[in-house]
Amino acid sequence: MHIIHPINDFLFELFPKAKQAGKNIDILKLEIEEYYTVGPFKPAITIIHGIIDITIEGELIEKHNNRYWKVVELCDERRYKEAKEHITQLIKEAPHISEYHRLLGQILTEQGDQDDAINSLIDALRWDPKNEWALIMMGNILARYQHDIDAAMKYYESAIQHNPNDYVAMTLIAINLIQNGNPDAARQYLDKAFTVNPAYPNIYYAFALLAEAEHNFKEAFEMAVVALFKNPAKDLLYQQSLQMAIKAANEIIDGEIAGDIVNAFASTLEEECGKKIILEEDAELKRAAIIEFAENHDRTYHLVKYNPEFPAVYHLIMHELTHVLFAAQARRAGKNKLFVSDDDNKNRFLLALENDAGKLSKKGDDDAVIKQYYSALFDGLNGQIYNTPIDLSIEDYLFQNYPDLMPYQFLSLLGLIQEGIHATTDDQILTIAPPTILSKSKILHVVNALHLQKRYGVNLIEEHKPTTSEKEQAEKFYREYEESRANHTPGDEYELLQSWAKQLYLQNYFAIQPADKKMQSFTEAHQGKDINMAVTRFMVEALHYFKNQNDSRINDIAIQIGLMCGDWINPEAEGYTVPLIAGKTFTGYQVLAYYYVSWAKAFPEYLEQLRLPFNKEYDFAQEMVGMGGA
Repeated sequence: MHIIHPINDFLFELFPKAKQAGKNIDILKLEIEEYYTVGPFKPAITIIHGIIDITIEGELIEKHNNRYWKVVELCDERRYKEAKEHITQLIKEAPHISEYHRLLGQILTEQGDQDDAINSLIDALRWDPKNEWALIMMGNILARYQHDIDAAMKYYESAIQHNPNDYVAMTLIAINLIQNGNPDAARQYLDKAFTVNPAYPNIYYAFALLAEAEHNFKEAFEMAVVALFKNPAKDLLYQQSLQMAIKAANEIIDGEIAGDIVNAFASTLEEECGKKIILEEDAELKRAAIIEFAENHDRTYHLVKYNPEFPAVYHLIMHELTHVLFAAQARRAGKNKLFVSDDDNKNRFLLALENDAGKLSKKGDDDAVIKQYYSALFDGLNGQIYNTPIDLSIEDYLFQNYPDLMPYQFLSLLGLIQEGIHATTDDQILTIAPPTILSKSKILHVVNALHLQKRYGVNLIEEHKPTTSEKEQAEKFYREYEESRANHTPGDEYELLQSWAKQLYLQNYFAIQPADKKMQSFTEAHQGKDINMAVTRFMVEALHYFKNQNDSRINDIAIQIGLMCGDWINPEAEGYTVPLIAGKTFTGYQVLAYYYVSWAKAFPEYLEQLRLPFNKEYDFAQEMVGMGGA
């Protein structure tokens, strides 16, 4: 088929790039060639006597086009043997189509036959010296397999000469320069490629390689993560980017630097929550880190135990410390809650799974072992439903506020997600775990995997092998989290917890109760009793102490003691400390006395909300001070 155009102003109106270039004939030919190209079939263009003659092989296109795309499809499916048979036949029928030879070259290199691949690519270039992909593939083979960088560069540079905006060729040139010890020259190519197409994911991987070569592992990590985000297809580039991120993160990790981050955070928390925080190494610990809240262990301090053998353990120490921060914030807002479960909750759980347990028993498993296993499932699932909502918020807090912690967080979360994959797909687990419980657990694990994907571009969703409904439920939970996060206030995670538990039918296996329930019980037990002289004496002491303090300091002390008491103070215990009152240790009753007096002076309008039954003691203490009592 022939199409004939006179070269006139109207033709340049049809092809505006050539017009914008000052009616450039060479650009006109390129623009026309691009327009009339169908798949691998390029038109033949002839210019004579002011006429442009475009020859299109319509019959060949009609016969070959579908067959050509079938070969491409087979290559995408890595069915190279079949693809080779089809493309070889097409070459016999139309040997002048450069792209057929180029595609055969691709198939041969994938099959490991680099010598024949080179021959096919040379054939492709003989028919079309401007075939960019043939030029780039020749460069790849020469660089990767024959280690002939000089020869490879000639092909890459030829591709750029034919197309100065060929960002693919520029990126490949840069990668080869990096791998051969010339990072300075590589940066020039990468900067230009980035200018042409900043969305091209390979550029970011190349920048990561460049940063690694320059021992800038922080930038290597960041660029590898960007490459992961830019390339959602889980192909070779994705795998290379993931491995680069892991490698760079491991290079960055430094116990001394991370220790400084942890210690600074712990110090800030001590001031905020009014309790000392102790970090204790425990090589026997089965988890990376755990928090033991002071009020749950009748201590005057919070204890974080950690096992230094776990990778990126400092991230999980920070995670546990953030639990303390969030509890303090929720307490200040009056929304701190306790997650509790008892034997009644466990019995409901075991009863619901009676049929599943019966099946294991019929197989010959010991009933005591079955009950022990199901009890562990109960604890594990309760732990998941409690932790998942708040853990998302904690990880976001660390992500937003501690950028230097990101490599630690990345490695740590990656490890945790991989543990979740094992817990929900391992064949041995699948044979004994009740399907309904496994499904609920998998949904919560996928929620965490979605969080990793949103923050670091690593997609491990399908590795959990979720059903369509499990995946949709996890995505729904994550959307609910993101909506909650947008308008988050302290304590909101408890509402999310209860909502998710109801949707998973887990609400009968635990209870949520006010965190100050112990203080409430203590108050009710002391209502109507005679004056407690011990409290009165401590209040007199407190009144004398605060007499010498300014209003601002009294306010600060009142808030600090309020945070302490929100964690529950045992009146009979000893050894409490108030950081703002240095050099002094308190008994439980002494702390409560200072608590009452400080709030009576700083925030008298809120005194009743403390729910401390000490109004008689305070009145008596004031009288004693007024009379000069000590």
